Amino acid sequence: MQDTEYLRRREVGSAMGNPEVDELPLPVVQDWDALLQRADRMAEVIDRHLDFESKLQGRQLRPITLCPEQKVSLATDLTAV
Repeated sequence: MQDTEYLRRREVGSAMGNPEVDELPLPVVQDWDALLQRADRMAEVIDRHLDFESKLQGRQLRPITLCPEQKVSLATDLTAV
């Protein structure tokens, strides 16, 4: 029973392309810093967009409470980033 379980795990591991890694910690994403900068910029755009819309409506807004036109505007702003 243990032999078949070992073989099954070995086959699944080889099918998934389990590479040998010599370094720790494992690199998860190669361009992590660039992705982090983009995510920070996108969060900043969302915050500014919601602040602007909140001032116009006089109440605190969240992305879920935006009307379709405001959602399109937010998506356009994020696409520009």
